[in-house]
Amino acid sequence: MLKLKILTFSILLLIPLSLNAAEKFKFVDEFGGKGEGEAQFAKNLFMAFGPDGAVYITDTDNFKIHKFTQTGEFAFDIEVTDSSAFRFIKPTAITIGTDNSIYVMDWILQHISGTDNPKIFNYGPCVHKFDANGQFVVSFPIQDFSKRLDNLEAAAPGLDSEGKYALIIPHGDTKREFLLTVDFQNNLYVYDDGLIYKLDANGNPIAHYAIAQPGAGQAIHPADMTVDKAGNLYIAGEKGHRVVKYSSEGKFLFAFGEYGDAGGQFIAPFRITALTDGSLLVADKAKYLKDFLSTLPKRLDDPTPRYDGYVKSFRYRLRRIQRFTTDGAYIQKLLVPFQREVETDVALRLKGIDTNGNLYYLNPTTLRFRKYAPTKSLFSSMFQTELKLSYTRDLHDIEIDNQDDLDADLYTKSDFDEQIIQDSAGANLTFSYDFNEDYRLALSNRLRFIRMTDTSYYRAQDFEDFRGTFNPDDRTTESSWDNRVQLDFTWIRDHSIYNYREARVYAYLSTIRLDFINDALDRSNFRFFDFYAKLSDWGGGIYYDLSRTFRLNFEITHFFGKNRYEYIDETNDLYATGFQQADTIRAVLFINGFF
Repeated sequence: MLKLKILTFSILLLIPLSLNAAEKFKFVDEFGGKGEGEAQFAKNLFMAFGPDGAVYITDTDNFKIHKFTQTGEFAFDIEVTDSSAFRFIKPTAITIGTDNSIYVMDWILQHISGTDNPKIFNYGPCVHKFDANGQFVVSFPIQDFSKRLDNLEAAAPGLDSEGKYALIIPHGDTKREFLLTVDFQNNLYVYDDGLIYKLDANGNPIAHYAIAQPGAGQAIHPADMTVDKAGNLYIAGEKGHRVVKYSSEGKFLFAFGEYGDAGGQFIAPFRITALTDGSLLVADKAKYLKDFLSTLPKRLDDPTPRYDGYVKSFRYRLRRIQRFTTDGAYIQKLLVPFQREVETDVALRLKGIDTNGNLYYLNPTTLRFRKYAPTKSLFSSMFQTELKLSYTRDLHDIEIDNQDDLDADLYTKSDFDEQIIQDSAGANLTFSYDFNEDYRLALSNRLRFIRMTDTSYYRAQDFEDFRGTFNPDDRTTESSWDNRVQLDFTWIRDHSIYNYREARVYAYLSTIRLDFINDALDRSNFRFFDFYAKLSDWGGGIYYDLSRTFRLNFEITHFFGKNRYEYIDETNDLYATGFQQADTIRAVLFINGFF
């Protein structure tokens, strides 16, 4: 009869560390939230910044304008009341003058002079102006709507302010988007359907011109615009993948950028800001994915399995902001790293860049803004650490009893009893540093200690030979240390989630110390065996993703070490002693792939 009892007990202690010395942007604070109350928003939001760093947000669906201080504290809001001299219809783009005047894009109904019974109104885009305290000043259309501009076929029935029947002529698609910015002389620039309207601070027209000019190329599908200190206008073309510059008079000067994710290239640029230091910041939709193999164990329900085996993988997501001179010369790339595997960080949307280079991301679920400030670090990207501490104890109790024997201890004492206790402790420490979106350097140290005792009791007859009779009960004790240090350099060749490829070069050094002792328990039995080994292994290699499905591997290793042993028999005589030494070099080249 075989009775096997096994008890396993383990503890896994994980201590996450986060050192951000290498980040270009750091999280500062967050503000806002979903709702209709103070400092709360609905879905459609537009952002602008004052000269003092204050934050202004148009809340289209709540028909409000919110003001926050540069630290995210609520200042005031502007909304329509019964006594208001203005009316919000669909407020969207917003900009702030040098005197902290507030300008907001909206729609306006303007009565066409000479029409009555019914009255006829033009319905077109306008700008609402408020002073620094949020008091209404004036509303002015971006062009003259006092005259009939379209045929009555476009008119729709409506009611005037007195509740009487009226006709309303909408000018263009009422769902179209506008862009709005202001220069240092408080002149306004409005983009509307391929045209730029330049107005003074009181809404008086200065000029208007088309963005499609000789030399400017095809329509650029503007996503954002800004004005530098000299009054030059810059428009980020999302579908044109470039930035176009116009003079203060509206003349096309030049364009810079092309499609791509290299420095100076763009993938759908959608934010542009002229900074106080005279440079330009441009954000595009380029995203960089970096897979990182962790020392943490892989869950069976891991939602993002990237590799086979029993390791967990993490994915970093980096976005970029590029800096240019006003002449369009590329200066540098600023990376914005987000926490790995955090769903809310993945969904963050960049809504604004202030003139000091601070970034404002919106969580579309909670409608909270997160502010990230540029750091002054000497490092260029991201530095992270991961530490795993583990301890495991295994207990095994094995009993074997022959039910066919006739010993007096039948069913009370087994013929063989073995007890195994194994304790193991480990520490895995990894430092990784991302130079940029393509290159990572990592240093890791894996240290593991194992101690095992195996005690065996033989209840049957003692062992007997020509030397005598000996009790075979014994205890084996084994202790081992395993230490491995590895340096990795990784190059991400393709960040696409569908065609992720990388190449890696690595080098390592490992050492193993093993001490094995077997000792008889009975005093009359002198049997003793001692084995000690000191082994080392160093090597390096490369792997290179030839495609999405094939990887080239090359590795060279050098294994060397020595051991000694000593064996004393049951009568206390030295039976054997020895010494061994090994030195082996191994090189292997192979290709992994799947079909």
